[in-house]
Amino acid sequence: MFDLKAKFMKLKSTLSKYNGKPKELFKRIFIIFSFAYLPFLLLFVIFAGFGLMPVNFNNEEIYGLKAILVLICFAPFLVIMLSVFAYLWFVFGRFIMKIFIGIL
Repeated sequence: MFDLKAKFMKLKSTLSKYNGKPKELFKRIFIIFSFAYLPFLLLFVIFAGFGLMPVNFNNEEIYGLKAILVLICFAPFLVIMLSVFAYLWFVFGRFIMKIFIGIL
């Protein structure tokens, strides 16, 4: 009635299509996270610059120009950290998918 083997082969071929690693994936993730964080950085800079929101640095609340410098210096580290985690998440998912395709 149902050709189960044919359905599994179709599923396997569909998943195999998405199994490849895109070129320059980390660079793309990094650029996307950079532009995604930019509006929040600008908002935090405005708030900290006008003294509406403190920046905590070494358990000290900082306002003004010093807070803006801390935010701008910390932003690349945050973006790199998020990019690395997203890339590792992709690599782990790709590994699980390879195992799943191998089982099929």
